[in-house]
Amino acid sequence: MGRPKGIDGVLFDFDGVICDTEPLAMDHLTETLALHGIELTPEQHLSLVGTDGSAVMDRLLEGSDLTSDELFAEDDARGNIHVICDMVPMPGVLEFIRGVRAAGLPTALVSTTLSRYILAALDQMGIVGLFDSIVCGDMVERRKPDPLCYATSLANLGLDASRCVAFEDSPTGIHAAKAAGLYVCGYEGSVIDQDTSEADEAISTFVGLTL
Repeated sequence: MGRPKGIDGVLFDFDGVICDTEPLAMDHLTETLALHGIELTPEQHLSLVGTDGSAVMDRLLEGSDLTSDELFAEDDARGNIHVICDMVPMPGVLEFIRGVRAAGLPTALVSTTLSRYILAALDQMGIVGLFDSIVCGDMVERRKPDPLCYATSLANLGLDASRCVAFEDSPTGIHAAKAAGLYVCGYEGSVIDQDTSEADEAISTFVGLTL
């Protein structure tokens, strides 16, 4: 897809785009699994990124007395990383978002993570007001890679997908945004190296980036 001739709105994933939370989440989950003598491989780590993790965890827990729901509940009970960890923005991302808004364009946050955690992270960073729409995993019936989260966000903004840009870091998120009809920038500045080949273009940093 070619770049939109005019941009009416910009949409952002949170984990791995606004904050590099994925390594924190993986370390936390690895510790929880280790309590049950289960090892998470690097490949399984990567397959969890950008998803709700249930499919991968169901396979990992085959033969165990634990279900994926129970495992995630236990992991959550140990403290969610969006609440217990310092949320550090990616270099330049907040300046970029503020620049987009200064240009008069609406911005949206589209995440698979539960709303209570995203809102806690945004509140910790003091940036809730930087987004005109926030759509999280528990606010839609189908999560990424389904495009519903992006379609819902576009509807909230009253915008056409063909005139909007999304920033995603994972294959799952990129696919969701592409399926919704958005021009997608694959962000490659996070610690975890992911496949951004489905994106329309890739960027490695927000520093100095403009529309």
